[in-house]
This record gives sequence, structure tokens and C-alpha cells, in this order.
Amino acid sequence: MTATTTATPTGRISMTTIATRVVWFVVWAFVTVFAWFEVIKHGYLEGSAIDAIVLTTVAVGAFALPDLTFLVGVGQPVEKGYLPTRAVPYYNAMHRFLPPLLLTLIVGVGLAPLEPAGLAVFVAGLSWMAHVALDRAAGYGLRNPDGSR
Repeated sequence: MTATTTATPTGRISMTTIATRVVWFVVWAFVTVFAWFEVIKHGYLEGSAIDAIVLTTVAVGAFALPDLTFLVGVGQPVEKGYLPTRAVPYYNAMHRFLPPLLLTLIVGVGLAPLEPAGLAVFVAGLSWMAHVALDRAAGYGLRNPDGSR
């Protein structure tokens, strides 16, 4: 389920694309609220100051992490609107929904009894999913091998 920004010949975005973006927006809202609920509950309400700092840092860092793949292409000449070809495989790998979902379900839930490590992995997976869902809601999909959209 990938949103596209391709307009119809009349210049309008299809209803399927709009519906897909709405679904991704709902997914983004859900995983974002869930991640911050975990951070607030286990970090600020029930945890220590260190727990709060660590969980907040993990949540923000995991949300930003997928876009750090742009750094792989630093120094490679590229046209405006394109991603350097060297960075494309990393960008695409970090902008798929399945890896953070598996990280959250298998590692995060499996390590949950080993607090706080399991909780940190769980929050990281939720934040990573939130990033991917927000990108899809905004109409950003995976890149083509030449770096174009």
C-alpha cells in the first residue's frame, strides 16, 4: 500500500491516493500516540529522570534515523529532487514499514521483561514506524534506483 503523488490528466489526485494517505495518517497518529504514551508512562510517571531522558532520546532519535540515510550520499553530485544513487538502497531499506514492525513485535515484546532495554527497543520501533507512516501520509514513497521519486 504505497501512496503515489501522480496526478490524473486533469491534475487531480485520485480518490484511492487520498484514501491511502488518510489510512497512513491514521497509522501515524496511532503509533505516535502509542510511542509517547510509553515514554510518558515508563519514563516520566513511573521511571527515574534517567529513564525519561533515555526514552525521549530513543523516541526522537528513532524518528529521525531513517532520514539520516541522506548522509550516505554526501559528496555525490546529484540533480535537484533526486537522492544520490549511493544512498538509495539505504533510504529504501529504512523507509519500509516491515522492519520496524518486526523490531517492535519480535525484539521489543520479546525483551519487554528485560526493562528498560526492551522498552527502549519497543519505543524505537514505534517511532520508526511513525516516521515511515508520516512520509507515506505526505505522499513520499520509496526512491527509484536513479534516486528519483
